[in-house]
Amino acid sequence: MARPDRRLDNAQGPAGPAAQDEAKLCGLNACLAVFAKRPDDIVRAYVTQAQLAAAGDLLSWCAKQHRAYHMVTNEEMDRITQSSHHEGICLLVKPPLRITLEQLCMRLATQTGPVCVLLLEGITNPHNFGAILRVAAHFGGAAVVQCGTEDAPPRLSAAVCRTAEGAAEQIAVIQVGDARSAVERLRRCALQVVATSSHATTSLYGRGMPRRCLLLLGSEAEGLSKGLAEVADAVVSIPGTNWVESLNVACATAVLMAEFRRTQPWLPPPAPVALT
Repeated sequence: MARPDRRLDNAQGPAGPAAQDEAKLCGLNACLAVFAKRPDDIVRAYVTQAQLAAAGDLLSWCAKQHRAYHMVTNEEMDRITQSSHHEGICLLVKPPLRITLEQLCMRLATQTGPVCVLLLEGITNPHNFGAILRVAAHFGGAAVVQCGTEDAPPRLSAAVCRTAEGAAEQIAVIQVGDARSAVERLRRCALQVVATSSHATTSLYGRGMPRRCLLLLGSEAEGLSKGLAEVADAVVSIPGTNWVESLNVACATAVLMAEFRRTQPWLPPPAPVALT
């Protein structure tokens, strides 16, 4: 492996501010997932001494492809990433290609087997969002639809990707503005719409999850909006002790998707939805 460049960049990188369509990504598994999935989108790499071995193949590739990479101290990495949760590695990367809701629906319409799509409303906490992506990847979710607003669109931040531990490179994320319109469009792909509520009288374990499911998930603070909950085909609860009001949304997602997977024991690992 070539010797890393020891010159330190400022927080914007050695060539000045990063291009508007480039982003900094940190976390070992998140960075290695980008390297495995789309190495040509890597613009620059930063590593600490502690991560040189783990990132050896990535840095060797950077050297062969004439991509800049730099060995920095932990303190320097804190400044470059503007975070202390970088795990000793940071990549400057071009954004991945994303599919539209209509492209997702066209692909779902051609699939006749089990499928589970997640739709997130008002979930802006990056750690919850990243954890949900990780759960979706583990249990074979087809895609995650994230709803936002035109003036505050959702995005895959560095914190989301780090928490997702590489899942952001495996799960198609579609961003839409109007949640209700997205639900109605996905329903036409033969998906049954399921929402959750701690006040629902129907137990998840009594009803189970449909073979083709659109799972609606709302923020912890507000839950699903009333208008979105009303369009669900079924509203279920996750039974528990009632010692607490409800589960964290990422934990609830894991329970729901585990039940979906359990009731489809023959379900093979899903073919990933292409991001192009």
